[in-house]
Amino acid sequence: MRLLVTGASGFTGTALIRLLAPDKEIQIIGITRKKTSRPDSDSGTTWKEADLLNRDHIFKLISTVKPDAIIHLAGLNRGSAADLFMTNVCGTQHLLEAISSTNPDCRVLITSSSAVYGYQGSSPITEEYPFQPLTEYGAAKAAQDLLALMHYHERGINLTIARPFNLTGPGQADTFLCGKIIRQVVEFEEGKRDSLDLLETQSSRDFIDVRDVAKAYRALMTHPRFKEDCTGKTFNIGSGRSCPISEVIATLETITGKRYPVNLPTDPQQITIPSQQSDISRIYNITGWKPEISLKNTLNDMLTAEWARIKT
Repeated sequence: MRLLVTGASGFTGTALIRLLAPDKEIQIIGITRKKTSRPDSDSGTTWKEADLLNRDHIFKLISTVKPDAIIHLAGLNRGSAADLFMTNVCGTQHLLEAISSTNPDCRVLITSSSAVYGYQGSSPITEEYPFQPLTEYGAAKAAQDLLALMHYHERGINLTIARPFNLTGPGQADTFLCGKIIRQVVEFEEGKRDSLDLLETQSSRDFIDVRDVAKAYRALMTHPRFKEDCTGKTFNIGSGRSCPISEVIATLETITGKRYPVNLPTDPQQITIPSQQSDISRIYNITGWKPEISLKNTLNDMLTAEWARIKT
């Protein structure tokens, strides 16, 4: 299988390539926007530069590479509304147009986000729940999903959509919640701070390790009945559990044997999404995938990776 991965040098892309590299039946073509963003590795991945906003370039790339499968990870999760819609929607449009025109039999996995759901109450969220985004990012991802499904219905592209919930895992940047907490815990251990600075600790999230997410993507993309069982469908990818932020801190305290005071804003902020919990029965019933890495193991691995980072 010739597998093209967009956004291959990112957080999820790195985990995915690390997972798939040992499989000699998969030839990975990793797409990055800049040459300097390519990771140093001996994974055997073939690296190519491409800007999804350059329509002609993407058409040429797809017609030249002729991939058997594409996992579309590239996208923007922060920025202005214009940038979010341009990158996530227009970039995906260029990719899907190129596939439709030059390589229509290709399998395609589009990565979405649980942000499309917003807040839906305390019940587990199934894929049938309506779009209710509360951020520009969530709205852009919802538009991306609708665009992808349009290409499936109108142009027959063999695509499926994956909606991961709150990603975490070793190497996560501190622009994400668990990455931020881990960074501050290490700074606390170094004596650089005397508390963790957070906005709130009461909301609950469905945390899922990026390494489990990579396995879910592999399970979907290599499913023997992909066209019959996966195309035209969306799949939630999460832990199936809602975990309070306070539990993340408590788990870290258990791991390290230390106590971490938390400094919160004087004026409590409104919590727009008090909780989220995924229903992952669809992907389990079709592929047999389920998460394997506990939150405690994830946080322990994140601590180890952060200590290693600051010592290099």
